Amino acid sequence: MKYFIKENGIRILSILLLGLIFVFWGRLLAREFRAGSYTHHVTTQAARLRCLSHYGWEADPSGEAVKNVTVPDPLDAVFQKYNRLQTPCGFDLERYCGKTVQCYTYPVLNFPNGGDVQIYVNLLLYEDTVIGGDCMSTAIDGFMLPLDRRLYHTN
Repeated sequence: MKYFIKENGIRILSILLLGLIFVFWGRLLAREFRAGSYTHHVTTQAARLRCLSHYGWEADPSGEAVKNVTVPDPLDAVFQKYNRLQTPCGFDLERYCGKTVQCYTYPVLNFPNGGDVQIYVNLLLYEDTVIGGDCMSTAIDGFMLPLDRRLYHTN
C-alpha cells in the first residue's frame, strides 16, 4: 500500500483537487441558478412580488409605486453607504454607475412588530434584472435594512 501511494501520490492529489474544484463550481452554479430565477427576467408585477417573497417579504401589490433613479458616477457618499447595504445580498451598484434604474416600492404586509408605522420594501431593477433593494420604515427614527430578510433578526 505504501508503495502504491508513493508511486501515485501526485495522481491521487490531482484527482482530489479536481474533485474539490468540481464540487465548489457546482455549488456556485447552483446558487446562481437559484438567485437568477428570482432576480433575472423580472418584467411583471407578479415576478417582482415573487422576488420579494424569495427574500422573505409579503408586499401589497395595490400600493406599488415606481420611480426612475440615476445611480451617480462615481457613487456619492449616500450611494456608497447604500451600496454597503447591498453587498451582503450579493448586489453591487458600482456596476450601474451612470445608469437610470427603476425603483419599485411596495408596502410590506408581514413586517414583525411594525406597529403604527408603515414599512416599505424597495426593489431596484436595471432593465429586467434586480440589482438591489432594501426594507425601510418611514418613522422619524426609522431604519433601512438589507433586502434579504434572513440577514437580520426581526422574524
